[in-house]
Formats: sequence, C-alpha cells, structure tokens
Amino acid sequence: MPRKSFPVLSALMLALALAGCASGGAAPKQVTTEATMSSKGLANLQLAQNYLRAGKLDLAMDRANRALRHDPDSADVQIVLGMIRQSLDDEARAGEHFARAVKLAPESGHVLNVHGAWLCEHGRADEADALFARAVRDPFYEAKAQSYYNAGRCAMQAGNLERAEAPLRKGLELAPEDPLLLEQMARLQFRQGNFLGARAFVQRREALGEVGAEMLELATSIEEGAGDRAAAERYRSRLREQFPDHTPNSPEGTPQS
Repeated sequence: MPRKSFPVLSALMLALALAGCASGGAAPKQVTTEATMSSKGLANLQLAQNYLRAGKLDLAMDRANRALRHDPDSADVQIVLGMIRQSLDDEARAGEHFARAVKLAPESGHVLNVHGAWLCEHGRADEADALFARAVRDPFYEAKAQSYYNAGRCAMQAGNLERAEAPLRKGLELAPEDPLLLEQMARLQFRQGNFLGARAFVQRREALGEVGAEMLELATSIEEGAGDRAAAERYRSRLREQFPDHTPNSPEGTPQS
C-alpha cells in the first residue's frame, strides 16, 4: 500500500483532531488526548504540523521535539512525530511513536485510528482491525465513519472480503454520502461478484459529483460483468476523454464467484 493512502494520516486531518485548549502553565499529568496542553507545547505542535504540511521536515521535527519537552505525555505529539518519521521514510520509528501514542491514550478514537492505519500499511491487518474496533467505541470520537472505512479497506487489502462488508456498511449508516465509503463499497461488491449492487454504489457516488479515473475504470468493469456492453463503453469513452493519460490497472482484483 502506498504510504499515507489512508486519509486519517494527513497532517491536516490531525490538526482538526488535536485538542485545542491551551493553558498558561504546564500540562497536568494526564494521558488522554483531550488533556489540556501547555500553551508552549500546543504552539510548538501547531507549528510542527504547519512545517510538516509544507515539507520542511527539519523544522517540523525541531518544533515537535520542543512540544514533547513541554508535554511529554501528549499522545498528539507522538502522532505528529510519527508522521514526520514517515515522511523521512523511517517507518520503524514512526511505528514506535504511534504505539507510544496508544499507550498514552488507549481509549482515544483518533489515536487508535492512526495506529491502526499504520499497522494495516505494514501487513498487520488483524492488529489493525482490533484498533479500529476500539476506536469506534470512543463516545467522543466524531470521525467513526473514517475508522469504519479504514477497517473495511484494510480487510479488503488483506483479502478478507467477508470481514470488510460490515464496517463499510456501518460507516455508510453514519455517513451515507461519504464518497470514499461509497467507492469502497462499489469495489467490494464488484469483487464479490455482485455487479448490480456495485452499480448502485457507483451511481450513488456519481450523484455526489465528478469521479476520478479509477472509479470510471471500475464502473467499466462492473458494467462488463453485468453484461451491459453499451454502458461499459460509455464509461470507457468518458475515461478516455477525461483522463487521456490514465494507465489502466487492476487494483480491484477479480470478482469472486
């Protein structure tokens, strides 16, 4: 899997999840991500994220380490350090930071989600699935649909299509117009050989707006599987017209019979 293919691992998304309450003094001895950070720690962490987004990794690391000195028990600092290490292609140390974050905040949904995504990237699907399941049990975690998406996608990449379906459907119950969930369900239905079901999810996704080359390619395969050659050709024509430089691939796998 390409690094950071899960949306949860973007620094921008993490910025939305970070606790934003600063205080004038040192942070209290707490281990939840919602714990109040010191004003200096929070300021340095926000600067670290800004530098990370800008690709200035040396400055990002410096600011994250400063934040760590002010707030050594912050799980969010550990997550940012992990993302910086990922950007430096230091996956081993990135994993250590994410695991440390979970130890500091073992019930925090966004922390569990981040570490679960990292585990999935490294072929540890069963461990990842357990963390995603814990993440959605956090009553304060507002991005549960994201964890359900990650769980479904991770299971699919591990070849476990049966396990993938339940979290994807739960995610769609929470966010019925989430484009990523709809696209992943279309992929799942296609791989299960349910072409009519896959078509329905493609149509729901298209109703939300423009789709990319991979979805047009998938839609072509779905219509071919359903036996509608005319519809398949329409999608194929759109793919050629809208994405003339697209190189066809087979990321979806073959349908199960």
